[in-house]
Amino acid sequence: MAREAATGFTLGLVMGGLGFLVVGFLYGTDIGLVIGLTLLAVCTLAAMVGGTMPLLAKALHADPAVFSNPFISTFVDATGLIVYFLISKAILDI
Repeated sequence: MAREAATGFTLGLVMGGLGFLVVGFLYGTDIGLVIGLTLLAVCTLAAMVGGTMPLLAKALHADPAVFSNPFISTFVDATGLIVYFLISKAILDI
């Protein structure tokens, strides 16, 4: 779990940093910070969920390939929206 979190965090740090720079340059640093932090959080979350779902599927005696892909996509998309709105609410005070 820690290795998956570290991998997702590293990927999120790179993508979030680039997102912050590009969006911050075009729309301002506050919007760039929202995008950068959201990318960091979502990438970390996706890597952690993606690493644990096959293990959970195996424990439930289900095929990990069939079980994990639809669930991971749905879970990360839904939580990604929630994370985005929570971060934007905290930073932009809306």
